[in-house]
Amino acid sequence: MPQNRGLGRLHAPDARDHNFLLARPAQEASQITYRTWFTDQVFDQGDTPQCVAYSSIGWLMASPVRNTTGLPTFAELYTDCQKNDEWPGEEPLYEGSSVRAAMKVLKQRGYVSEYRWAFNAATAVDHLLTKGPVIIGSTWLGGMFDPDKNGFLRVSGKVAGGHAYLLIGANRDKLCPDGSRGSVRILNSWSRDWGQSGRAWIAMTDFDKLMADDGEAATATEIVRASPTVVSAH
Repeated sequence: MPQNRGLGRLHAPDARDHNFLLARPAQEASQITYRTWFTDQVFDQGDTPQCVAYSSIGWLMASPVRNTTGLPTFAELYTDCQKNDEWPGEEPLYEGSSVRAAMKVLKQRGYVSEYRWAFNAATAVDHLLTKGPVIIGSTWLGGMFDPDKNGFLRVSGKVAGGHAYLLIGANRDKLCPDGSRGSVRILNSWSRDWGQSGRAWIAMTDFDKLMADDGEAATATEIVRASPTVVSAH
C-alpha cells in the first residue's frame, strides 16, 4: 500500500439491511445524463484506517444539504464507530470499522433520521442522479491507488483492503478507457493532491464489479443541525 493512503472499511453483511433498501427512481433518473453534487472539502486521512469517518463527514458537508459547523472530529467519529460496530473492542485490537457503524453513529448524534442501502450500481447511481451523494464501501484493489492521466481508476490487481469514499457524480455519456460509456465520480479522502483535486472517475462497468463484490451504498434522510447552506447540483 502506498504511504499516507489509509483504507479501513470493514465489511459486515447483514441480511436485515435488505429490509431498508433505497427506492430506485428509474424513470426520473433515466432522463438525467450528468450530475455532480457540490463540495469544497477534500480531506486527508493519511495512513489512518479512519475512512468511514472521513467519508461520513464528507457526506454531511456535501450538497444538497450541507452540515458544515459543529461537526465531530474525524477521530471522535471513528472512535464512536468502533464502539458501535460489529466487532468487540477498539484499537489496538483491530483497525477500521463498518459503513453501518458510521450510519448508526450519525443517527445517534442526530444528523440523520434513518438510513438506507443499495447493493447494486444501478440503484446507487439513480439515487445519486436524483437525490444526492452516497457513501460507498467496497474492496480496494492495487490498481486503484493512482488514477491514470485521464483521472480513471483501474479496478484491477490484488485486493489491498476495504475502503469507504463518496460517490458525488455520474456521467452516463463519458467515454471510459475500456471503450464503454458511463462513469461515476468519486471523492476520496487522500488529500487534494491525489487524482483530480482529490477526485477520480470509475467506469460504470468497473463500478458494477465493485458493487457486485460485497459493495454497499449507504445514504440517509439528513437533518440540518446548524444553519444550512442549500446548494443545487451542477
